[in-house]
Amino acid sequence: MMSELFHEIFQSLVRGNELVLATVIGDTGSTPRTSGSDMVVYSDGTISGTIGGGIVEGDVIQSALKLFGSKGAIISSYNLNRTGKADDMDLVCGGQMKILIEYLAAHEENVEMFRLMCEEMKMSRPFFWVGKVVENGGQQKVERAVQTSDNKWSGSLSKEIGLQTILGGINIQSDKTALFKTDKQQYVVAPIMPPDTVYLMGAGHVSKEIALLAKQVGFRTLVFDDREEFANRARFPDADGVFVCKGFDSVFEEYSVSPGSYIIIVTRGHHFDKEVLAQALRTDAGYIGMIGSRRKKDSVYQALLNEGFSQSDLDQVHCPIGLSIDAETPAEIGVSVIAQLIQHRANQKKQK
Repeated sequence: MMSELFHEIFQSLVRGNELVLATVIGDTGSTPRTSGSDMVVYSDGTISGTIGGGIVEGDVIQSALKLFGSKGAIISSYNLNRTGKADDMDLVCGGQMKILIEYLAAHEENVEMFRLMCEEMKMSRPFFWVGKVVENGGQQKVERAVQTSDNKWSGSLSKEIGLQTILGGINIQSDKTALFKTDKQQYVVAPIMPPDTVYLMGAGHVSKEIALLAKQVGFRTLVFDDREEFANRARFPDADGVFVCKGFDSVFEEYSVSPGSYIIIVTRGHHFDKEVLAQALRTDAGYIGMIGSRRKKDSVYQALLNEGFSQSDLDQVHCPIGLSIDAETPAEIGVSVIAQLIQHRANQKKQK
């Protein structure tokens, strides 16, 4: 979802529209959203994204609207405990949130910074989005920059020694957006990882439902089939890529399948499923799932065992695919599959 929001910000800035961005930069205890969650507020009061809804979000929106006049930034803290104190939000989540609310002008420097961010996400490259909170004329502002994986730097913020020291101590794959304080400065650092990629092998009815939901929950989605009448933009308008392949015998050769990749095998036949699964097992994909009955599973697995794959190889495959919710229709199966992907993604984040 972050990639879509950043792309929306980029398009808005290109059109000359100013906006305010709210980012959760700290969370403790139970909170509706965690660090790194973003929400855009436009000058007419409309929003995109969410930082949790409810009273907190409403208060942030009101604060954001005031920044269109001051063109500055503020850091707001929210206590989500129902304590009866005058300064709390009378909520029962039990945690605390710290939120950076900053004005973004539609000038060339911001346009270029967000263009670079969108390009890095499109190419599945991680990067740091950094900011320095400064006092200017009695109010706070944020100087921003992007540091790419190949150390390209873009933005108004200079490469300061203190900031470089902070970046050097952050694990970009596991650390969250956070506010760092030194003796003289406050820095906000957001490690941005590209969205996990779903490889949908097969473009039939179930695949169509899975693709629709996968995009809605923040996965980058690529669809493959050897039938042009199925693998096309009319059927998959929101997919990040739709490809007609000559066959499934070498479908992953041109792609970097990583632990953040999800391979979903829903081709039109046992032979193709087996062909794709054999290739999938040779990749570093973090999740492999195959649709099918127990009879189909036994048949495909036995064939792969005969070809030299081990039982431990096959044990990593989710088959039948999806959570067990007695799904029958393509839409229901799509829900069960996406639910399992969300569960897997959440478990991976907990382990980092």
